[in-house]
Amino acid sequence: MKKVLTVLAQSVLFLAVFAVGSFLNPFHLHWALASSSPTVSRYFVPDGLLLALGVFLAIVIVQALRKRMCNTTWTVVAFLLAIAVGYAIKLGFITHDI
Repeated sequence: MKKVLTVLAQSVLFLAVFAVGSFLNPFHLHWALASSSPTVSRYFVPDGLLLALGVFLAIVIVQALRKRMCNTTWTVVAFLLAIAVGYAIKLGFITHDI
């Protein structure tokens, strides 16, 4: 039960960082996407994804320093779950009419 709650808490943390980074756009990066219409411009803002990846790496480094690598598998599961949910709700994707 404790591992399930840890995975859930870490997933919420990663998803929150992904959402905040996507909306605040701190690095001002954007990747152009192929658009099916000449009047619509779509792009992806990777700032939230990069921030979530940074938090993930920080957690894994702390786990390695504490020699708690058995928890890393659950951290990876939490990260992948949060990123999948973030992409499912289209965090970071922006569409503009030209």
